[in-house]
Amino acid sequence: MRRAMGYYIRHFKDLADHEHCEAIQAKVWGEPFVVPTNMTVTLQRHGGLAIGAFEPGPEGEQMIGFVVGFMSPTHHAGANRALSHHSHIAAVLPEKQGRGIGEALKRAQGEAVRAQGLNLITWTYDPLEAKNARLNISKLGCICRTYIRNAYGDMRDTLNAGLPSDRFEVEWWLDQRYVGGERRMANDQVRFSNLHDQLSIEIPRNFQALKRADPEAALRCRLEMRERFEQAFAQGYAVTGFTLDNERAVYTLTRLSG
Repeated sequence: MRRAMGYYIRHFKDLADHEHCEAIQAKVWGEPFVVPTNMTVTLQRHGGLAIGAFEPGPEGEQMIGFVVGFMSPTHHAGANRALSHHSHIAAVLPEKQGRGIGEALKRAQGEAVRAQGLNLITWTYDPLEAKNARLNISKLGCICRTYIRNAYGDMRDTLNAGLPSDRFEVEWWLDQRYVGGERRMANDQVRFSNLHDQLSIEIPRNFQALKRADPEAALRCRLEMRERFEQAFAQGYAVTGFTLDNERAVYTLTRLSG
């Protein structure tokens, strides 16, 4: 997959792959935030998935990104066998980002989950990270109706330190389809009451830059966005779209029925 782009995707095949996964985590988040090798090995051996992106090199292949997840019970109606796959952690080396590697890893994960007979993948991400929102909502077509306050407690890595670790938990329905250019969920897992009953919530285009420039403003933004998203979800809305351009970063929310 994606060999024309200079990299390829495959499942982890040996202990070295898991060790390289741990090393990438340390580079992306810093040492305090690492899912250790023994854990990723255990997950893969017991129904989980560990998939990497690799580049060929003079000394052999190099892992440049990965995604790791596991099978989980779910309360979401419409999930096959009342199970989902929870994608726990994913990363791409900073110097390799911007080449579609993250999306390729997610799509490979989706294919593998389909092969297990499941139709739903969930994962969390920071709703104020615009680039992640673009991948998860715009490109992959996830929806979100779950907001988790301080999901992981006090995180001390370089990307998350100093703020509550609030997260969206998104749903990627693998059997969704599009009708007339608009998303419809197969088997009625999610129904929209009216595709014109929508609202918008704007977030910073670069939340990390805001954190560096003004940590207090970043905290105010976190708390304000928490209130707005929680209120919208309580009123029956779900995140269904995201737009990121040179000026703005904006979520679209659509009211669900039932």
